[in-house]
Amino acid sequence: MERFFAEKYFDLSDFEFKEVFVENKPLWETVKNIEQYIIMFFKEKQSKNLGGRFPRAFMEGEHIYVGEGTKIYPGAYVGDNVIIGNNCEIRPGAFIRENVILGDECIIGNSCEIKNSIMLNKAWTSHFNYVGDSIIGNNTNIAASTIFANIRFDFFDENPKTIGIKSDGEYYDTGLLKFGSILGDGSQTGCKTLINPGTFIGKRCVLGGFKSHRGLIADNSKIIDHLKD
Repeated sequence: MERFFAEKYFDLSDFEFKEVFVENKPLWETVKNIEQYIIMFFKEKQSKNLGGRFPRAFMEGEHIYVGEGTKIYPGAYVGDNVIIGNNCEIRPGAFIRENVILGDECIIGNSCEIKNSIMLNKAWTSHFNYVGDSIIGNNTNIAASTIFANIRFDFFDENPKTIGIKSDGEYYDTGLLKFGSILGDGSQTGCKTLINPGTFIGKRCVLGGFKSHRGLIADNSKIIDHLKD
């Protein structure tokens, strides 16, 4: 089970909101904990009326925290229960939904949607991306039109199955109907990459575009059809 713990994928030493991570538990337990952590965060730290600070952005949520030096551009949308760190860029057309935590120097770009997810420091998702129920590591780049899918095909059936992960002949049930992926520190995707639900991507990986990826992907993997490792 330790193969799914945070320390295998992330350096949390400089992440201001590291308490959201559930210690000695697989990372899907941290995804489950995002909403509760944010609720407790705002009980301790009063959110402010940010309408005057970002007059042409849609700051719809009652509980929004924005760090120093962060820019939220006209036309961006920020929903409820959102924590944004220092020196981030939330660009026009960005759609930040509920229960999102961004570290420092993150970028959420045009037509990028993110919900119930964590992005660590210097995580960039700049163009036409979807990140749902996922955790994105430090110093990562999510290329244009990358999708972190978070539901199974049977999600809309009468009795949908929860998302599970197969590893070394064992099956791990996350207990979640919605669970995206884990992208380790220093990794990046190519344009039009599809990351299937329940995928764990190690550190310093390169995932080629126009391709679907799934399963457990080891550190330093390079999965690009036209290149050899």
